[in-house]
Amino acid sequence: MKALLGLAAAAIAALTAGGITAARPGTPTGADPSEGTATQVRVTAVVDGDTLRVEDLGGRPLGRVRLLGIDAPEVAHPPTPAECYADQSTDLLEDLAPVGSTVQLVTDSGQPGRDRYDRLLRYVDHDDVDVAHELLARGAARRYEAGQDLAREDSYVAAADDAQEAASGLWGTC
Repeated sequence: MKALLGLAAAAIAALTAGGITAARPGTPTGADPSEGTATQVRVTAVVDGDTLRVEDLGGRPLGRVRLLGIDAPEVAHPPTPAECYADQSTDLLEDLAPVGSTVQLVTDSGQPGRDRYDRLLRYVDHDDVDVAHELLARGAARRYEAGQDLAREDSYVAAADDAQEAASGLWGTC
């Protein structure tokens, strides 16, 4: 048990040292959300239309990052085929946050630090572009509407509504 606790403490210390933090127990969610800390990381892979793999600038892997506020179509997980527009969504995320590029991960005070799959939950900004907002605006993702209260919610709603009204991306294809 002591060894397990030591490993957990070491993992938390490593993430904290890299500027990556998880929500503290008892941290209120949904109460006056605001943007929190920003950390620069390097993109090592694009997993799908709403998930990246990243490392700190020293090259230490930090794991997967799930973009806050969006839900992109699922890529193929055999035997389940890809959802409509999954490949285009993934390609666009690769264009907006290319492998090897430095991006900013930004926390949201109203959200937990990680999801149930242990992915970091963050806004991702690259070259002064909110990547999730751009995916929504181009119709490559839908808003993730599972009771989130986000600091960037108003701009995400507007971008998604505009894309849907214009039948952009998945709205005109699927």
